[in-house]
Amino acid sequence: MNAPTPPVGVIESLATGFETVAGKIILVLLPLLLDLFLWAGPRLTIRPAIASYYNDVYQPMVDGLDKDGQALFGDLSAVLATAAQELPPQYLPVFGMPSLLAGREAASLPFAYVPPLWQVRTTLGLVAVNFLSLASGFLLGGIYLALIASQVRYGSLKMQHLLLRLPVNLFWLGLLAMGLPLLILIAYMPFLVLAGVLMVLSSQVAVFVLWVGVLIALWVLMFLVFTIHGVFMNDRNLFTSLWDSIRLVQWNMSATIFLILLVVLLNLTLTYIWSLAPAGSWLALVGLAGHAFITTGLVAATCVFFKDRYRYWQEMRAEILAELERQRAQKSEHS
Repeated sequence: MNAPTPPVGVIESLATGFETVAGKIILVLLPLLLDLFLWAGPRLTIRPAIASYYNDVYQPMVDGLDKDGQALFGDLSAVLATAAQELPPQYLPVFGMPSLLAGREAASLPFAYVPPLWQVRTTLGLVAVNFLSLASGFLLGGIYLALIASQVRYGSLKMQHLLLRLPVNLFWLGLLAMGLPLLILIAYMPFLVLAGVLMVLSSQVAVFVLWVGVLIALWVLMFLVFTIHGVFMNDRNLFTSLWDSIRLVQWNMSATIFLILLVVLLNLTLTYIWSLAPAGSWLALVGLAGHAFITTGLVAATCVFFKDRYRYWQEMRAEILAELERQRAQKSEHS
């Protein structure tokens, strides 16, 4: 049996990912332009919405309780009252797209321009803002992933193929985004129920059970980590991508764990470093550019890892099946 070419290692995947981004700097533009828009664009304040909810809904509900009930909600009442008066303006929230500024406390700009302040006055307005943030982040995130996947897969941006596949890939991505929380809840629910029963006997044991549930949920998620890669890089549907991800992680367990830990550690550490630059100074631009490059490089590295490990898995599988077929043929000849 002719052994396939061994797959790339984790460190080599990281290096290749950053080389890919450095050679195609356009991949960095989407997260960078988003953060630049947030930096110099409108600010958002939700203090009026919190005050409206506190005065019209929350406080009348608490006032209708007895003294014990009011004491139970005392800490939350203080938090809401403080937020309604003192919560500072923030950058616009964006969910699902890498951003250094989204949702953070906004700062004044280092030049003579005062961005407009958008006020959210009602609870319904707050719901609408979060919905728009999810929708815009979902669309931008899908385009961002498609660009990176195309570059890693083909070595160039195949825009025609990308645009044709984008609606389908966004559909599968949305289905995954809706189904994944449900899957986590199903996996975690038995531990919640068991912890609730054990709470009567021992709170320490109940907390231990909850942490065991968290670890198992993370273990399940690890097997699904390459699902999006299968959708965007192999043009697979969600269900075959799920199966491919599970099998790929089974074949590459230790390397996958090492890759995930390294990517998470690098992302958290470097995001903290880029955040040290004051958002209201010109140094913030360095942080925004650095964050966009590093984040894109890490995403590209996972695509490089997936592409070559998938290639190796498929070649190994084909070789094993071919060897089994040869052995069957030899047995048939001798019998």
